[in-house]
Amino acid sequence: MENDNFNDHIAKYSNEQFDKNVLFIASGSLGISFAFIKDVVNDFENAVSKNALITSWAIFASVIFISLISQFIVARACDWSYKNQNLDTNIYNCKVLLWNIPIRILNFTSILALFVGVLILIYFIKQNI
Repeated sequence: MENDNFNDHIAKYSNEQFDKNVLFIASGSLGISFAFIKDVVNDFENAVSKNALITSWAIFASVIFISLISQFIVARACDWSYKNQNLDTNIYNCKVLLWNIPIRILNFTSILALFVGVLILIYFIKQNI
């Protein structure tokens, strides 16, 4: 039983770190892009591939929003879990899977979108240096 508690703690910590890292990277990428425009692109009106920059901004904003939705679902899942912990184990485990599916989809989407956003931002930077 003590080992289950430890594993739950590790899983919770890992999820918290994932959420923090996704938000940190998305927010940091937005900040880097603003700094790049300010410090490197002297004439933004004549910058090349501005649509790529705007697309990367939209992706980073979407990643932040997706992360917030994921955190909201996790909070609701925790509330549900606490209220229904006395359910039959098989029913409880089956219902928990229903909560995990959208969370995993959102997390995977965040990772993929973050990767694409960074690639698009790198493309914009490369075109303008």
